[in-house]
Formats: sequence, structure tokens, C-alpha cells
Amino acid sequence: MIDTMKRSIIKAIGLGALSGCAIAAPQSRSVSTVKFNYTDRYIGDVLVNGVWAAGVDAFGGGGDRIQGLLAPSDSSKPIVLAVKWVVADEYVVAENKYLRRPDEAHKAMVEIARPFPTNPTYLVLHFYPDGHVEAELEADRPKQRIAPPKGYHR
Repeated sequence: MIDTMKRSIIKAIGLGALSGCAIAAPQSRSVSTVKFNYTDRYIGDVLVNGVWAAGVDAFGGGGDRIQGLLAPSDSSKPIVLAVKWVVADEYVVAENKYLRRPDEAHKAMVEIARPFPTNPTYLVLHFYPDGHVEAELEADRPKQRIAPPKGYHR
């Protein structure tokens, strides 16, 4: 068994090593994801570069604090994200309910629009009815580009 004095010395050495690593490590910030779905289908299991970013209701928008997505620091180079998602149930506006539809897996390489802010807070994904996805980085809370259809209840 290690006595109290040895344990204290080991702790001090370990803390010193950890603080040295923290000083040497580059400063990175995680970003929140915000997703806007302009389709009549639920979009689930969104993955960005392998990091789970939740889902989003039909015609809806929402954001999540997701660990593992870091804000890029160099806007001079193109940044391409590997985005995967599942298109699922169809939302019927007139009935205010979802109808069961088969899940459809999708994936795309999505370039982040430039220029982007030097200190972004949000990674924003826009899912369009034609199946394409656009990505942008924003410093302030983003807005939907397309309003939900008339009669949307959610």
C-alpha cells in the first residue's frame, strides 16, 4: 500500500503534468448545432463527422449542445463535413400528425459556406426538400430561411 506522503508526491507530479498539457494544447471551442428542416419528413440520427447531432421535426428547427464538434480556426481553406441522416415519417399539416414511412438513410459531403465568423458559436445545417444540405457557421442564433407552411401546428 502507498503511504500518504508517496500518494501526495504522485498527485503533485500528475497535476503538474496535466497542467503542462493544458498550457501546450491549442484552444478549441465546441459549437452548438442548429438544424432547420424544410421538408415534410422527420429527420433523425443526424451525424456530422461521426458525431451525433440529434434529429429535427418536419418543417422545424432546433439546436443542441453537441460535444466533439469544434469550430475551425482557418477560414481560408474549404471545410467539408461528412453529414449522415435518416429521413423518416411524413408530417401531414392538415391532420397535425405523422404518418409512418420507411426510414431512408442519406449522406452527403457538405462544404461550410464562407466567409464565416472568426469566433462562431453555431454550426447550422439546412435540410431542403430536394435532398441537399447546406452548412454555415454563425456567431449569433441563426434564423430559418423558409417559413413552415400555413397551418403548421407544432
